[in-house]
Amino acid sequence: VGSTHRQQPRSCSTSILFAKKKKKATQPRRTAAIAGKGFGVGKSLTTPNPQQQQSLKPSALIVHTESQMHATLIQWLQEHPTTYISPKFTIKQSKLGGYGGFSSTSGFADGELIFRIPREYCVTQDDALSDISCGDIFQMAKIKRVPSYQMLLLSGFIAKEYLLSKRIKDKTAIKHWAYLQSIPWVQNQLGQDHVIFWSQEKVERLLGESLAYNDALLIRKTVDNAIRLMKDVIQPIVEDADDEEIEEAVKGAFVICLSRSFAEEVESDDGATVEIENALLPLLDVLQHSNDPNTSLESYDDYILLRARGDISADEELFHCYQEERDDVIPKHKFFTRYGFIPGVREQVVELLDNKSSIFF
Repeated sequence: VGSTHRQQPRSCSTSILFAKKKKKATQPRRTAAIAGKGFGVGKSLTTPNPQQQQSLKPSALIVHTESQMHATLIQWLQEHPTTYISPKFTIKQSKLGGYGGFSSTSGFADGELIFRIPREYCVTQDDALSDISCGDIFQMAKIKRVPSYQMLLLSGFIAKEYLLSKRIKDKTAIKHWAYLQSIPWVQNQLGQDHVIFWSQEKVERLLGESLAYNDALLIRKTVDNAIRLMKDVIQPIVEDADDEEIEEAVKGAFVICLSRSFAEEVESDDGATVEIENALLPLLDVLQHSNDPNTSLESYDDYILLRARGDISADEELFHCYQEERDDVIPKHKFFTRYGFIPGVREQVVELLDNKSSIFF
């Protein structure tokens, strides 16, 4: 993941200090803001106007990528009658590393719909709280306001689902299996790295005197606490999973949720309170980050929409602002401890740390 810059500057919205998300309130109530990937903020609306209804037809089965895991994801998304994925949208390898979203041989006009994903195909807090096998435990964590319970709910749920998906032949029995198999669960998969994966020795050696040290310790402590809790939750469900496998799954799940989940301000049904909730939004998290994005996200009760933000040329990569690049919002060293990358920097993080880069020191 990295950043890019377009000729016409576009502002990237301010952030909510969590990850990303949208959640349903009683219609037609809608929240004031939806966060971008990790910590960016977009907008949330009640109902689409007539212009926003353009191209809202069910998506035909079109080959959008040569990547098998993403082809499986898209095929699953297209099973829903309200999914729309533009035939102009494609997934291929990005110059920034890993995969990215692109326009195909024809580009997008300003405001043109790129895709629409039904809300029920997103992974939400509600999925965790209503889960038959461990929903009661997640409910208790929420009621007691266990530290970082938002991340615990989402990561604990997908870790359990991921472990189950590895053991059953009928993958469709796992609601979000096609999405879970499309995202990286271990270090170096699709170029992924994160301090959660590092050994304590590596953390001390590379980060010990850096600006990122305390934040890295805080995140790792949170994950260690989650691992202890989730071992007790998961082992009765996935009986043949040993401690090491559960630990690896929870670590991978936390990295996924920190780097890919979206945060939203969600108004309660009675309008008395507003909370932040997190969700994983399939397909949107394929896009790479830019502080000057060429797409915009709209959130509704039943689906999310991605639109072109300005004219997009043929074969141009699509970008979304995951977090505004401002030191007073989140300094660059925290981009790494939270998201696992530093925007606009192509050098390896280890090299930056060895060379005592001003990003970290």
